[in-house]
Amino acid sequence: MASHRWTDAFLDSMSKQGDALADDFLTRIIRDNEMTNIRKIFAEMDSNNEIPPSKNFPDLSEFFTATNNLPPGVDLQRISRGEKVFQENAFTAALVLLTKSLPEGYAAPNLSIILNLSGNLRTHPYKRLLATLQTVVNVSTFHGFQNGGRAVITAQKLRLLHAGIRHLTRQYRPDFEPQYGIPVNQEDMLGTVMGFSYLVIEGMRKLDAGLTLQEEEDFLYLWRVFAQMMGIHPSDKPDSFEFIPDDVEDAKAFYEAYRSRHYVMADKNPDGVALGLANLRMLKHFVPRFLRLFGFGALPRLYMLDLMGPKQCSLIRIRRRRGYGLVKWFLFALIRLWRPIEHIRTKRHERIGAMIFQEMIDRAYGGEVTFTIPLSITDLKGMIANAGHPGHSSHTTAKPVS
Repeated sequence: MASHRWTDAFLDSMSKQGDALADDFLTRIIRDNEMTNIRKIFAEMDSNNEIPPSKNFPDLSEFFTATNNLPPGVDLQRISRGEKVFQENAFTAALVLLTKSLPEGYAAPNLSIILNLSGNLRTHPYKRLLATLQTVVNVSTFHGFQNGGRAVITAQKLRLLHAGIRHLTRQYRPDFEPQYGIPVNQEDMLGTVMGFSYLVIEGMRKLDAGLTLQEEEDFLYLWRVFAQMMGIHPSDKPDSFEFIPDDVEDAKAFYEAYRSRHYVMADKNPDGVALGLANLRMLKHFVPRFLRLFGFGALPRLYMLDLMGPKQCSLIRIRRRRGYGLVKWFLFALIRLWRPIEHIRTKRHERIGAMIFQEMIDRAYGGEVTFTIPLSITDLKGMIANAGHPGHSSHTTAKPVS
């Protein structure tokens, strides 16, 4: 379908649709009081073993069966190529996610209000970010789209998680839906998925990462299939890709429309500003302490300004400061010195980057990130507070951004 479909009327129709199947099964979980057991389901599924979830949880067997299959006609070889693109560029992709994809999305209050719903998320950006990175790893890992693979499992869990978010948003923020549409609706889910895919492509172009046009399309294809499995489709067409961009150019058209519809000025989006500043503060913690002493704490702000652009940064009050032109020149000089070595050892460099990417998760969580379904503000706070490793509590303290 041509890119002209991303009209206000079409996107308005998407914003009025959630995920009826996941919402129905959430209702069953609430009815049967199985919230304690749902954590066990997710833990077992994270192990990627072959035990059918329905064996211990028959009430959910219908949901897992209905959502376990790939859409008809999916090109598995192309999925494999898309996985390879990520694995060979994991560090660069992670950098773009940290300094562009995630913070740029905060400029949309329909997203930032949901993310900041408990009031705790902005003070726990490190944990939330690592959960997001684990999601990206699960989707992009090799063989993730096999039967019972991590990408499939992640899509199933996120559908239930989103159903829980819809439930608590309606309970605690009844003013949200009349203004922004159904919480975690089809349009917003697609905006988030395109942030993990199209915005990564956009950022990697800016960093001159060297992806070919075919590699860009294959990487997007991976996320197109994941979006469909997350329930982004018309309610009466479960196998349709009608709500998903056809290619990179179509993804660009969608995201330009999404930016125009939902990004607002900072004074109209206090939640987005809070999340953006928390994200910047968290990124500064990723810079080694001894490097911060020599001014390298400016790196995160510099990358955000370079990848997002000053206009997008201003929407979450990330501003350029004096001396950044000189710092940027110095860093680019270092990059020019590094490139000849990087060209020779590209595969090793990117593999080390991928290991660092996973190590960030391992150190904070002691392994895999698990999901839960929040049904109240208390549940949501508990999910955030208990997710991380206690040794990283320093990353959860709110401090002014210098």
